[in-house]
Amino acid sequence: MDFQLKTFVAAGITACCALFPAPSNATGTINIQHKDGTVNTYRDVEIKVFSGSLFLTSDGGNGTIVVTRSACAYREQIIVCLPTTAALVQDGDSNALDLKTGTIYLNYTNTEQPLSHTSAKIPANSVILALSMNNGTFINVRGRIDQLIRQQ
Repeated sequence: MDFQLKTFVAAGITACCALFPAPSNATGTINIQHKDGTVNTYRDVEIKVFSGSLFLTSDGGNGTIVVTRSACAYREQIIVCLPTTAALVQDGDSNALDLKTGTIYLNYTNTEQPLSHTSAKIPANSVILALSMNNGTFINVRGRIDQLIRQQ
């Protein structure tokens, strides 16, 4: 299946949509598990955070998933967000994603940080995302944040 699939979803946090070509050093990976059990994996995904919005762009810039609204709070050094609105931006069109539940963990620090109530850790300057859609699709994202521009 193709990255352009309308049921494709993923992550992040508050407001606009854009397409950015991914550089060759992008390290993010998106895994999409569909209701029928098939899995699509996208590597070299560029991860950008602009003024509170999370952008996940495919290698070559063919599509961008943007999480446009989330409830976020600090848990120690980690920011934990519960996304409520996301969209797939492709070929100039924006299509809302039908989110059921999700969690985003953001580590803006320069050191690895422990996740609460587990032995797992999130690497420095990284994101971990897990989303489920109402259609039975699950999205998982892991990777280094390629660019961070904080809201002033």
